Amino acid sequence: MTENSISVFLIIIFMIVALSGTFFVRAFFTRRAIFKVVKIFYQHNALGINDAKTLRELGLERLDFVRRMMKPRDYKQYALQILIKKGIINVNADGRLYMVEERLDQELRCKSNDLLSHGRSS
Repeated sequence: MTENSISVFLIIIFMIVALSGTFFVRAFFTRRAIFKVVKIFYQHNALGINDAKTLRELGLERLDFVRRMMKPRDYKQYALQILIKKGIINVNADGRLYMVEERLDQELRCKSNDLLSHGRSS
């Protein structure tokens, strides 16, 4: 192999690693945000249609453009959309949100309970 082909090969490898790292980081932050959103619903006791809360009450309102530019990216909005699509979070007729606890998978339920119990003891 010539020196040019080795350089091109290394650049391609670097780009593949960088792209993979980007996807890994996004998946990591999204997963972490899903746990945070579930924890928020537990903390606000928004666990049934009768206890549904607005985005503002839950603290999940989307920030305005200027605030979004000043803060690091918040993955909670994306996580909320994922949970809505999975049917874990439902929206009632007047736009209030509530969590259907029975639809949480075991891993989410255990992790959320651990976060809640840890948060209460601090």
